[in-house]
Amino acid sequence: MIGAIALIALFLATMPFPRVRHHRLARRRRRIEAAEFERLMAKAGVSATTTRFLWRELGVHYHAPLRPMPSDRLESQIFVDRPEIEGLILHFWRSMRGSDPFPAFSALVPDPTVAELGRHLDLMAGWTIRSAA
Repeated sequence: MIGAIALIALFLATMPFPRVRHHRLARRRRRIEAAEFERLMAKAGVSATTTRFLWRELGVHYHAPLRPMPSDRLESQIFVDRPEIEGLILHFWRSMRGSDPFPAFSALVPDPTVAELGRHLDLMAGWTIRSAA
């Protein structure tokens, strides 16, 4: 019984809680606002529309004072689960294309950065525009 309690305590002590990890990350880097995020994402090759969507939608996954950065790894660093990322992709599609059929496209890389997700969303939306033309 004592061994089980010790294992549970050890698990909880070493478990990386997102809020604690986000506060540590926020202390190590400067805080950015939406305009600078847009500039950095444009430099990473992401469209302004996708950037604004990601800034708005990813905000719920960040604990204040941490804000999204293009280099953030969504799964390992920010603790966004893969099903949540896929839900974000679907939400993007429905927001941008309404009831158009969801396209077939290449899979998103494992543990994507915010910029990689943005480029993936741009590619997905651009692929449908090119094929419809």
